[in-house]
Amino acid sequence: MSDFKAFEAVGWSDRAGTFETLVARATAEAIEPLLDAAGVGAGTRVLDVGCGLGALAAAAAARGAQPTGVDLASGMLDAARRRHPEIAFVLGDAEDLPFADASFDAVAAAFVVNHVPDPERAAAELARVARPGGRVAAAMWGPPDEVALLGLPSAAAVAAGLDDRAIPAGPRAERFTDPGELGGLLRGAGLEDVTLAEVAFSLRAGDFDELWRGVLGGTVRTAARLAAAPAAAREQARDELRRLAEPHRRGAGYELPTTIRIAAGRVPPA
Repeated sequence: MSDFKAFEAVGWSDRAGTFETLVARATAEAIEPLLDAAGVGAGTRVLDVGCGLGALAAAAAARGAQPTGVDLASGMLDAARRRHPEIAFVLGDAEDLPFADASFDAVAAAFVVNHVPDPERAAAELARVARPGGRVAAAMWGPPDEVALLGLPSAAAVAAGLDDRAIPAGPRAERFTDPGELGGLLRGAGLEDVTLAEVAFSLRAGDFDELWRGVLGGTVRTAARLAAAPAAAREQARDELRRLAEPHRRGAGYELPTTIRIAAGRVPPA
């Protein structure tokens, strides 16, 4: 396993108990649109790639589908199995999925392609395990200026002079915030009739402490930068985040603009 993959696996495992903060509330907004884009309904055999705590797989099961979840973070899988014992959750790498060709009617990958060293290989794997005529759908954040929950902490870390030496070299996190890149990734994997959709909403944070906890408990790269920084620099980053978030203040809390993009396509018929 590469250093970056190991970093991600450990980081997300460590957040199994804290992820259900602001980031989980934001990603939840993608679940139903992503299942719709993947054509998931009663009887659909669906694979949830990067399943985390299993929320998407559980939503698929509620539709009458037959979900399987796969993730590289063992801690997330342990938590998913406790929450949803009726669903199969498997340890696996998105770049080398442990399933035979054409095993599923639909494949959904929520916020995965920005976390793998080789996105093209991962996209090819998503297409490989879907049957001919089946659908593949991927969700990704919009650009940082349209996703305040992620963009503001990253900008605060830069403003505070935090370096990224705590993070192993990995993919450029913002690449697939470009809709052309996201759609092109699926087309490059051989998918047909690729479509793009957008989900925009405002994410409520009750106060600044909730926003700060959301960053620490729901991110890996930014949280690692903060954890590795000296206490004074970390406090400066916190102050910078408070300043940058001020335009989004509504009363005691914040309304954080958020954009999610969903790309979907069809595996060519045999």
